Amino acid sequence: MAFFKTKDGVSINYEDRSAEGQTVVLLSGFSGIQAEWQYQIDMLTAAGYRVLTMDWRSHGRSARTSKNLRISRLAADLEELFTMLNLKKVILIGHSMGASVIWAYLSLFGQDRLAKVVYVDESPKLLNDADWSAGIRGLDWTTFPVLSKTFFHQRLTVAPVSRDFKRELMKEKVAHPFDFDLVFPLLVDHLLADWRENLADCTLPTLFVAGEQSPLWKNNYLADMAGLFKEEDQVVTIPGTGHLPHLEKPEDFNTILHVFLQTEGQ
Repeated sequence: MAFFKTKDGVSINYEDRSAEGQTVVLLSGFSGIQAEWQYQIDMLTAAGYRVLTMDWRSHGRSARTSKNLRISRLAADLEELFTMLNLKKVILIGHSMGASVIWAYLSLFGQDRLAKVVYVDESPKLLNDADWSAGIRGLDWTTFPVLSKTFFHQRLTVAPVSRDFKRELMKEKVAHPFDFDLVFPLLVDHLLADWRENLADCTLPTLFVAGEQSPLWKNNYLADMAGLFKEEDQVVTIPGTGHLPHLEKPEDFNTILHVFLQTEGQ
């Protein structure tokens, strides 16, 4: 466990599990913490990858601050970590808001440092309108004032998560509590963003993993996104999972991820 200070003076916690293999960086969603990736950390380190995780500002073990709570700033924090560690050919894996940070990163810094990207159960545009219905279920300009403050509190999983695993997560969350009101400006920024062109323009090998019964989206929301993927992109839905398929069915998720990472040209 280590910390680095961003250029705007915020202390960010990260963990670098150094190894000789290619670097994989795991990015959590809104309110998420590094410990949520333990199943993937174990698999990737066993496979010889160098695995990094980090807590976003005002998340997990990182400093609590109201400063610069925007998706673009999270992407800048990520780039500062890459620069400090001189990382290249990075595989980025982002769940939920973590996927949006990847799109923001691509927008601001391009693909030069990256090798592959993996998105987990996220839409590039969360606000629905007359021309887009793959956003968060029921979220539009009319419902935004209420749903932005309440949808986050719904149950996001469908398949049961290991009790032992949940117990360890709870210990970490109790030790480093999340302040929803403090971080609410980040959620608002996240909900209003539109990353569709960044998803469409990315030429990196791409894997998209969705939860079949994710409560955040309408059924088969991926159909609305079909035109944003390249023909060679891999799009996989894990049956019987909600918004956190990597926690709900980690063996299935890890198998899909491992095959993608090991495939030449992917």
